[in-house]
Amino acid sequence: MNSKQQKAQAISSSMEIPGRKMEFEFELDDIPKYWYGDDVFKSTFMNALSCLFPEGERMFMDAVRDHQHKISDPQLLQQIKGFIKQEAIHGHEHAQYNDFLKKWNYPIDKIMSFEKKEKIWMKKWLPRKHRLAITCALEHFTAIMAHQILTNPESTEGMHPQFKEMWRWHAVEETEHKAVAYDVYQQAVGSYWLRVITMINITVLFCLRTSIIQAIFLWKDGQLFNPKVWWKGFQFYFLKPGLVPTIFRDYLDYFRRDFHPWDHDNRELLGKWEEEQQKYKIV
Repeated sequence: MNSKQQKAQAISSSMEIPGRKMEFEFELDDIPKYWYGDDVFKSTFMNALSCLFPEGERMFMDAVRDHQHKISDPQLLQQIKGFIKQEAIHGHEHAQYNDFLKKWNYPIDKIMSFEKKEKIWMKKWLPRKHRLAITCALEHFTAIMAHQILTNPESTEGMHPQFKEMWRWHAVEETEHKAVAYDVYQQAVGSYWLRVITMINITVLFCLRTSIIQAIFLWKDGQLFNPKVWWKGFQFYFLKPGLVPTIFRDYLDYFRRDFHPWDHDNRELLGKWEEEQQKYKIV
């Protein structure tokens, strides 16, 4: 293990991962349909992401829990408990968020039913180590996107305050526990090729799944074939805030053999966020 790897592992081992019971009280009448800067594309994109979380978080918890018996490090075992707490709360909060979306006649129940059936199929047919590799890949996606939410003002510019608060909280906790599944994978599985091949597959499937759900929302809104909406989408992905170019280098880091999530030390963002918060408690 080189000095860079040692530093990243030391940071990872030092992380405390608390479970916070948040109190997001959505005032339904105060939130507009296009709550993200009155932008159809950005609002439906974030709504589509939210639909992936409840069942996705359950899969993450199961994947890590299934390998817990192979872990002897007491600090990592404690972090696993914190990871499971945080992911459970994320799933709960996003389920409430998704229920809120029914207000605009989006077929949330059908989408969530499909997500649930897919995760049941995955648990039945995919080996445990593959599901853990999937978890690591998706945790990397959420970590690098979370960093943008916390550091790039353009990424949250125009968000309704109630949703902005929720997404920033989620970003903080994804940053806190970004290495847990990876550390479990390295100790319990360790295969470099399974890790990177899974990331290639998940990159395609994650983008496809998000786009399909977003297309359903746009179709329901009569906006699917509106060229102005897709121009806004191009700007969102490549110009402002430029999601793809801003995360691409961090995304590629995952393919290094010596990669570790804490190679990118952004712990200062966690302390800054906690100083701002008065509405959470540790559970």
